[in-house]
Amino acid sequence: MYKAVGWHSQNEYMAGNSLADVMRKLQKEYPAPRRTSRGMSTQQIYSEPLRIIDETGKDKQYLP
Repeated sequence: MYKAVGWHSQNEYMAGNSLADVMRKLQKEYPAPRRTSRGMSTQQIYSEPLRIIDETGKDKQYLP
């Protein structure tokens, strides 16, 4: 089980069975603004940076 959580708040933004699943759901839930300047970060879309964690601990790259 993968989750997208807030870097600071630990708020859970999205959860899914795979990394791709989480990303897909995030894009549906928070669509990027149509016109973006090149330097625009995800900070404008989400209130904080997100990080992906793997709850099962199987994926060493995404440890909680």
